[in-house]
Amino acid sequence: MNLHRCFFFSIIVFVCISHESVGASFDCAATSLLPVDQWICQNPNISALDERMAVHYQENYKKLSPYNRVTYLNSQREWLRYWPQACGRSKDTDMHTQEYLSCAENSYEERIKALRVFTTKKQWPVFYVAQYNVTTADKKMVPDWVDKLEHRLTYPKIDTALLNVKDQQLANQVNLWIRSVIKTFGVKNRTSLNENYMDTSLDIQIEEVSPDLIRLKTIYYFNGFGAHGNSVFNNYHYIVSKGRELKTADLLQGGWQEMVAKDVYRQLHIQAPDMVLINSPQEVKSSIERVETWMFDQEGFRFIFSPYELTAYAAGAPQISVDWELMKPYLTDYSKAQLPLLY
Repeated sequence: MNLHRCFFFSIIVFVCISHESVGASFDCAATSLLPVDQWICQNPNISALDERMAVHYQENYKKLSPYNRVTYLNSQREWLRYWPQACGRSKDTDMHTQEYLSCAENSYEERIKALRVFTTKKQWPVFYVAQYNVTTADKKMVPDWVDKLEHRLTYPKIDTALLNVKDQQLANQVNLWIRSVIKTFGVKNRTSLNENYMDTSLDIQIEEVSPDLIRLKTIYYFNGFGAHGNSVFNNYHYIVSKGRELKTADLLQGGWQEMVAKDVYRQLHIQAPDMVLINSPQEVKSSIERVETWMFDQEGFRFIFSPYELTAYAAGAPQISVDWELMKPYLTDYSKAQLPLLY
C-alpha cells in the first residue's frame, strides 16, 4: 500500500488514535488519500475492519520487546502493500466487484488473527511473523489468464528478550526448531521454491500439548491452477526437556501399528464411505507411523491425514481418533507421565 499508511502504522503505538470521521483507522476527510484508501472509507464493513485491525495492532505491539516490534511492524507494512495487489490481481477484478470486496474482508479477518500476541503456560510471549508477497507469474508455466501469484508465510516466534536466562535458552531452541520445520517445506524467504508458477501459503500454529510438549500445526496450500488447489496437513512435536523433535519411540512401543491400522481403516469407511482410496489396513501403516499425522489430546490419540493420502479429495482432511484405552498397552513411561498433563 502507500507510504502514508505505512507511516501511520509506524507511529500508532506512540499516539492515541483519533478520528475526524467514524470508521477507518485513518482520516477519511484527508485530501491526499489514494484510491484504495478512498475505497476503504466508502465501504462501511471494510472501514470497521480497518479500525479494528489498527486497535489490535496497537494493543499487541506494546506487548513485544523493541527488537521484535520491528519484525511486527515490517509484517504489517508488507500486508498493507500485499492485500490490494492480491485482491485485484485478476484482469476481471477491480474495486467495484463483489469478488474484490469479499477478498478484502477475508484478508482483513485473517490479518487480525495473525496480529495476536499471547502468553504460553510457561509465560513465554508468542507472536506471529507473517510475510506476504505478490509476484509475476512465469507465463510459460501458467494458464494465459494468470498474471500474478500470491504467497504467504505465517509462523510463531517466541519473544525471548522478555524471558529470564534459563527460559531464554529453552525458547531460543524452540525458535530454531520452528525455523527448521519451515525449511522442510522448501520455503525460501516469504515464498516457496515454486513461486513462479503457483500460489502458495504456509500457515503454522503453535500449541502447548503438555508442559513438556509443543506442537506445530502446519497447513501448506499450493495451487498450480489445475482443477483445484491442494493442502498438506502436518503436526510436528518438540520435547522441551530433551531439546529435540518427538520420535515415535518416545510415546509408543510394541506392535501398536496392527491394532491402530485396523481401527483407522474401519473408521475411515464410516467417516468417508465410498471415498477410501486404500484396500486394506496394511496400507494405513505408513501413514500412522509418521509422527506428523499425530494430534493426541485428552480425548484420544488422533491422526489427521492430508487430502488424497488415504481418501478422495472430497473427503477433505480426515481426522480419526483412537481411544486411549486401546492405546494403553503400547504407551511408554514418558507418554504415561504426560497423559494426565495434556491440555
